[in-house]
Amino acid sequence: MAMEKKNEIARLKSKIKRLSSLVDVNEVISSSLDVDTILENVMTISKKVMNADASSLMRIDPQTNELIYQVAQGSVGEKLKKEVRLKMGQGIAGTVAEEGKPLLLEDAYDHPKFFRGNDEKTGYRTKSMITVPLKVGDRITGVAQVINRLDGKPFDTDDLELFQALSSMAAIALENARMHQSLMEKQRLVKDMEFARTVQESFLPQQAPEVRNFSFSAHYTPALEVGGDFYDFISLDVDRTGIVIGDVSGKGVPAALYMAKLGSDMRTLAFTEKVPAAALARLNDLLAARSRRGMFATLLYLELDANSRTLVMANAGHLPPIIKKADGSVARLAGAGGAPLGMLNGMKFTQESVTLAPGETVVLYTDGIVEAMNAREELYGYERFEALIASSPADPSVLKKAIIDEVNRFTGLSPQHDDMTLVCLGALK
Repeated sequence: MAMEKKNEIARLKSKIKRLSSLVDVNEVISSSLDVDTILENVMTISKKVMNADASSLMRIDPQTNELIYQVAQGSVGEKLKKEVRLKMGQGIAGTVAEEGKPLLLEDAYDHPKFFRGNDEKTGYRTKSMITVPLKVGDRITGVAQVINRLDGKPFDTDDLELFQALSSMAAIALENARMHQSLMEKQRLVKDMEFARTVQESFLPQQAPEVRNFSFSAHYTPALEVGGDFYDFISLDVDRTGIVIGDVSGKGVPAALYMAKLGSDMRTLAFTEKVPAAALARLNDLLAARSRRGMFATLLYLELDANSRTLVMANAGHLPPIIKKADGSVARLAGAGGAPLGMLNGMKFTQESVTLAPGETVVLYTDGIVEAMNAREELYGYERFEALIASSPADPSVLKKAIIDEVNRFTGLSPQHDDMTLVCLGALK
């Protein structure tokens, strides 16, 4: 009896010593926010503290719902990492991951779920093992294992208790590291998108053109960091200026990249083609030939002759320009319509011309203006838009500001759903 009591005291002292070591273990595990470093630390410490011959950690791949080795330490560790994937419920690890309960095995070969194939491949003999789920709250993220005590004895319930505590700390440290990694990736993405916006804005005109008898003003605000709206002013010769406004389907980076190439092609074709309709026909064929994912663009191209005050316009599915006449009335220039660019090869476009009287102003815009939405999900709409143009001064800069201010007042705190682009050009008196 005395000997049994002495052995029990020794066992409890050993247990207290091993459990107290968890304080130091936690400091080591939490000393890094790098996932790979934490993984290696966890399993190195597990082997040492548990006096185990081998240790491993498997995570659940969210794409396949399979268990894959993240760390496998021991004589056959590298072979396991390269070759083994387990389905949920398969083998000991798959069973623990599926059921969320730990398993303590004195001899793994006695368990019906133990898969001997790995031992047969590697020549290793698995005997005693502990497998515990890695949990964050109620969510299971993987499993951890220790295999074969170095003293040849099977693992016992004290070992299980210790390994569960160790794995619980490891799961929390890993989740914190992954959250930190995710946050850093998001911050890098934000910086990348901010840089992308700067690059995209460099594609747009940096200032309004200086054209005899005319004044210009423009505004551009993407719904996201980058967008698919664009506009351009192209100095064709001393008297002629090309004016472009367009809207690529979609938003974000794909639309921005499509827009960048489209804008470059449009600028080239403005010089090589004789009239706007021919430029759009050629541009359409280029876009249709390299169409990806069904992307397309609406585009309005106008050529302004400063001497005659004439605008020649071709329209590829874009919203019609609105002209504010000298008497204050407004009208839509709805002629010269056509299909959006890039949908079908070989499309033809028509064009029309209009001569601007002194004091008249033309407004070009994208659907982010007329389809701006407030908190009640009401659209700003053409009625409000045309009424504002009619009641505002004709000066392009003043008119542009009035439109943007009014749309922003209408939407209030509602998020911007689409890119907003506006170009105003006025014939001087």
